[in-house]
Amino acid sequence: MSDGVGAYELGQKAASLTNNIGYFFIALLVVGVSIGIGMLFWNRGNTMPVVQGFKEGFAGVAVGAGVPDCLRSSSIASELYTLVSNPKLEEGTADFKEFALLLSQLSCFKKDLLGVAGVVEATRYQEFNTQLNLEPIAETTARCFAKTIPPRDLEIAFDKWQKRGHFLLTRLCTAAGLSEEQHTSAESLFSSLLADVKSIATSKCLSGEPTINAEPAPREVKNYQPPTLNSLGPYTGYY
Repeated sequence: MSDGVGAYELGQKAASLTNNIGYFFIALLVVGVSIGIGMLFWNRGNTMPVVQGFKEGFAGVAVGAGVPDCLRSSSIASELYTLVSNPKLEEGTADFKEFALLLSQLSCFKKDLLGVAGVVEATRYQEFNTQLNLEPIAETTARCFAKTIPPRDLEIAFDKWQKRGHFLLTRLCTAAGLSEEQHTSAESLFSSLLADVKSIATSKCLSGEPTINAEPAPREVKNYQPPTLNSLGPYTGYY
C-alpha cells in the first residue's frame, strides 16, 4: 500500500514539475517578444528619414509670414510692395491696402497653381474685392484645377487685375512722391508680375480635360433643351 502511495506522490510531483517548466517557457517567450518589440520601436525612433530625391512641396505659409501674402512665391510682388510701401499722403492708405490685396491674390494664385498637392489652399484665405475680382480668387483656382474655366473668363480676370492694378499704382506713386523713373520701374514690375502669373495660369488652367466629380464635363457653358420640346414648333397663333 505504501508503495502505491509513494508512486502516486512521485507522479504528482513529476506532473507539477512538467507544468512549471511549461509556464517557465511561456513566460520566457513573452519576455522575448516584449524585448523584440521594444528594440524595434527603439531602432525606428533613432532612424533618420531618407531625404535624397524627396520633395515635400512645402513653400512656406500663405498668411502671416510677411506682406504681401505668399511673398515667397513671387520676388517681383515683394519688390513692388517695398517700392510703394511708404505713401506720404493720407489718401493713399485705402489704395495701398487694395493694391497689397491684389499682390497677395496674384502671389497666392501662383503658389496654388504650382503646388504639388494641387488643392485650393493659399487662395482660400484671400478676401473678395469687387474692384479686383469677378469671383473669389479661390473659386478661380478651383475652376483651374477642374479645367472648367473658359479661356475668356481667365482673360477677363487678368484684364481686370491689369487695369485696376495700373490705376492704383499710378495713384500710389503720386501719393508717395515717386519720381517718373521710379513710376516707370513700378509699372514695369507690375506688368512682369502679371505676365508671369498669366503664363502659369494659361498652362495650368487651359490644358487637360475638364472634370466635375471625376466625370468629363464641357469647359464652356452650353444651352440645354429637354427632349420633350423637340417636337414642338414655333407658335403661329394670333396672340
